Amino acid sequence: MDTHSVMSFHYQQVTTHFGHMFPAHVEELCELLIVLRKQFLGDLDLMLILAIIGSRTLPARQSTAMTYQEFMTNDKVVVQVQAINIQSVAECSGIARETVRRKIQKLETLGLVMRDAQGMLSVTHKATSELSAATEASLQYLAALGETYLAASRAAHSPSKLHE
Repeated sequence: MDTHSVMSFHYQQVTTHFGHMFPAHVEELCELLIVLRKQFLGDLDLMLILAIIGSRTLPARQSTAMTYQEFMTNDKVVVQVQAINIQSVAECSGIARETVRRKIQKLETLGLVMRDAQGMLSVTHKATSELSAATEASLQYLAALGETYLAASRAAHSPSKLHE
């Protein structure tokens, strides 16, 4: 069995194992959304706005070598690669600008977002610690999907399947 083919994670392979993947996705996504809804006081738009701001503050290309433990510590260096303001969040999210403004005020009041003198937004260190349950739930979601995919892929490549 080719290890690379089992470890690959491409659209075609996901669609091949759709019957395994989709039920796991729905179940785990529901669990994730329940946790996120609790963490964000019943307002998933708050979560979306914070996620958009966070995606600009800590883009994937900066965090690829980061462990979960490093992410959770307050001593990580965050370089804001792309400035983001209320208008950009509204355009990205599809949420009305005035609604984004009100929700960002709420996130600022909660201490999860800060705004600089130019109106640029960033996620605070407090967000990392206070929203650790949401981060944990996200990791559980990803791990469950990964495990489901690997199990389906292994089953598809098992010797008994190859001789059928």
